[in-house]
Amino acid sequence: MVFNEFLSHISVEGWENDGVEIVLPERQLGKTLTFETTNPSILALHNSEYAERGPVISRSIEIDTELRQGDKMPFYFVIKANVGDAHAMGQKPITFLRQVIALVTHPELVQDPKFSEGVKKKALQILGDCRGESAGAYSDARGLQCIRVHVAEYIERRDGG
Repeated sequence: MVFNEFLSHISVEGWENDGVEIVLPERQLGKTLTFETTNPSILALHNSEYAERGPVISRSIEIDTELRQGDKMPFYFVIKANVGDAHAMGQKPITFLRQVIALVTHPELVQDPKFSEGVKKKALQILGDCRGESAGAYSDARGLQCIRVHVAEYIERRDGG
């Protein structure tokens, strides 16, 4: 489908075409990515889900289902040690990090008394290292200086100096 044809199917409230036409150079028309021109392996990924494989995992799913249906077993739950989703396995969110990120991305929240002084201090430190004191500004290609220093200090402590 040509891009102009695509645009004709879009309806956005408050936006009218007003005679604007986007014209693609002829040489680009043949390079348009469509379902027909996409590698079938990529399309297969689009339609697939994470596959849990193997007899142990299959049996653990069966046992978990049986437990949920009320079957009695000498245990009450299945520990899914193969899953990397810690929150799905019951780990509580790491609130401190989430709150720091919230304040860094929305600095006006620093005035909110719901956030601890430690969270505010860390967020202000990070913002102070950002150009324009905004997380939206470009940083040094190596990352923020304060973060690099903290990482180096951590590695030093971990490795014994």
